[in-house]
Amino acid sequence: MKKLRFIYRMEIQFSSPVNSHYFALRCIPGDCSRQRIALTEQNIYPADYLARTKDGFGNIRLSGCCQGPHETFGYTIAGTALTRGMEAVKEPLHPMYRYPSAYTRPVPEIAVFAGKAEKLCRKLGKKQNLEKAVCVMGMLYEGFSYVPGSTDISTTAGEALKQGKGVCQDYAHIMTAVLRYMGIPARYVAGLMIGEGYTHAWVEVYTRDGWYGVDPTNNLHIDEYYIKLAHGRDYGDCVTDRGCFRGTAGQVQKIYVKVEEIKNDGNSGGNETAGG
Repeated sequence: MKKLRFIYRMEIQFSSPVNSHYFALRCIPGDCSRQRIALTEQNIYPADYLARTKDGFGNIRLSGCCQGPHETFGYTIAGTALTRGMEAVKEPLHPMYRYPSAYTRPVPEIAVFAGKAEKLCRKLGKKQNLEKAVCVMGMLYEGFSYVPGSTDISTTAGEALKQGKGVCQDYAHIMTAVLRYMGIPARYVAGLMIGEGYTHAWVEVYTRDGWYGVDPTNNLHIDEYYIKLAHGRDYGDCVTDRGCFRGTAGQVQKIYVKVEEIKNDGNSGGNETAGG
């Protein structure tokens, strides 16, 4: 078990005042069998009204609004997380995680990749869901390039796979799409990882023991250095900040994420791996 300190800060600057701003945020990590969260700061600004609920996937959601004119909107979420290592999250399987979603449609590129993965799994004698998932992860890690800026939040798994490059969102979408095509339930995860930078995305595959996390961007099993924010069918279910407002302003978003280990000697440190 590890103890991590995390901070997640987001701020939007509008080019002119906006009003009637309604928002939904999935920026607070929740408790599960592999993480326990203690918040030390929760600051959403400006907010005339704020409600904390859970969405249909069990993720914590903050919904609120700001009616008056404002040129800045943001939040800071900070706290500590007690995390466990390579441990399955014990939750029942919902059938929706077996089927394609908006970002994970079974286009020809996905079918071809899945066929190659099935062939390799048979050759290596991989029969269990997790074994097959690790095989797919390795193939994707070797054959796909991490290139920031090569895709955007609307890019689907098929589009990213066709061009052969993308970011963590694309790795997670491709792997999720391929696993589902192979008949293996899988879901998309948004969260934080050790280090400094941005949010991250990975995959959970359903096994006999529950949901088991893997990180195709870094070819790693999810361990104590990851903190989950949300899970769902794909990115669309896990958007950390979504909103609408009245006004014609342009906007610039800044994000800052830092996760560090709290060690017994008071020092902090961690691994360096590719984030979102």
